[in-house]
Amino acid sequence: MLKSFWMIRIYAVTSLALAALFAGGAQAQSPKTDAELARAMSGAAPQSVLDALTVYYALHASELEVQHMDERRTGSMFAIMNAREAGSNPDVMAELENQAMAVAAERDGVIGENQQLRAKLKAMTGIPFADALAVAPEAPETFPDAPAGTPPALSAERDAAWAALQTAKAAWGEERLNLLDAQDRYDADRTVPIGDFMRAMTAAEVALARAAGQVRLIEAKIAIAAGGDLAATLDGL
Repeated sequence: MLKSFWMIRIYAVTSLALAALFAGGAQAQSPKTDAELARAMSGAAPQSVLDALTVYYALHASELEVQHMDERRTGSMFAIMNAREAGSNPDVMAELENQAMAVAAERDGVIGENQQLRAKLKAMTGIPFADALAVAPEAPETFPDAPAGTPPALSAERDAAWAALQTAKAAWGEERLNLLDAQDRYDADRTVPIGDFMRAMTAAEVALARAAGQVRLIEAKIAIAAGGDLAATLDGL
């Protein structure tokens, strides 16, 4: 789902710049999927694997948050440029510059959180996670019955996470259609604020990544509780 739409995003590669912050001294390639991470930690205690998966999913969402902040920073810079070209008065320019500074400060905070997640995951797994995580784990498309013997608390948690995922999917789908429509209109009328639609799309992707990660984490908990193959469970989602 996210993968199929990723190619039409102008800003999709912006998060790759994060790799440069962590590239030095990497000795191992970071897992490309949660199933790969589970296999890499096959000898660890189950709770340690779940803790690492929790951070792994948070890092994926953080990558999208950084992308969103990059887009907001670009938007604030264009707003200043457009206002300057239009001859806006000093008060307007000052307000736009203050807004741009606030966005830049917020972006620094989001990047800092991303760095902390990378460091935490490295400490938990021994893997540097120097690569940018370009595509978040897929959101499951089906919701089969929970395996027999699933603890009631996990079943309730699973139901709630699935409902939240459907809400996030619906919002993502709506923003996707809005962006596609805006792109069509932008081709004919360059006054369409295409950046606003792109930023709204990325915000929806952040929410979807968080919701998908939560569903996958609960399925991992259920697989471990049942003594199943965790990596195979994650591969099958």
